[in-house]
Amino acid sequence: MTVHASLFAAAVILGGGAAVTDGLLGRPETTAVALAEAIVNGEMPRVFDLRPQAEFEAFHVPSATRTTLRDLMALDLPRTTRVVLYSGDATEAARASMLLRLRGYRDVTFLRQGLYEWIARVHEPALAADATPGERAEFERLAALSRYFGGQPRLDVPRPEIPAGYWTVGGESRPSMSTALLVAAIRRRGC
Repeated sequence: MTVHASLFAAAVILGGGAAVTDGLLGRPETTAVALAEAIVNGEMPRVFDLRPQAEFEAFHVPSATRTTLRDLMALDLPRTTRVVLYSGDATEAARASMLLRLRGYRDVTFLRQGLYEWIARVHEPALAADATPGERAEFERLAALSRYFGGQPRLDVPRPEIPAGYWTVGGESRPSMSTALLVAAIRRRGC
């Protein structure tokens, strides 16, 4: 790696998280549902998974390519390419997003809750046994996406197992189970 590239990488690592937190780049997040809809609609954004190889092999977003921050520094795509990133934590994805933006890519976002959100909202959307009519309608939309990607919508889930904010538009549902445990459960079922 050249001295210039090393300094650039250090600047991104040291300043990236602060810049995103301070809002200098806005909040370049997307949701798993928005990504799934883009893929279904044929928009085909370039999706990059920044997690370790073993985690990628266990489960990843369909069409995702496994990559590293170093590989992103050498990425050579048209600067207008839509890029979606995800990783084990939002900080790494935010840094990668900033790296690409500094390199001139303008349509760069990251999954706000990483692979957890993909599993919880797209691969295995959940409907509470006591769901409201609005929740049922939204679930039908998510269940269609889930089936498109080979997922398994979950019906009649006890309300306490549905994360707070799960059905709120733009809700900030937080993981109730680690991504690794969700992936292990999917693999046990043979998906």
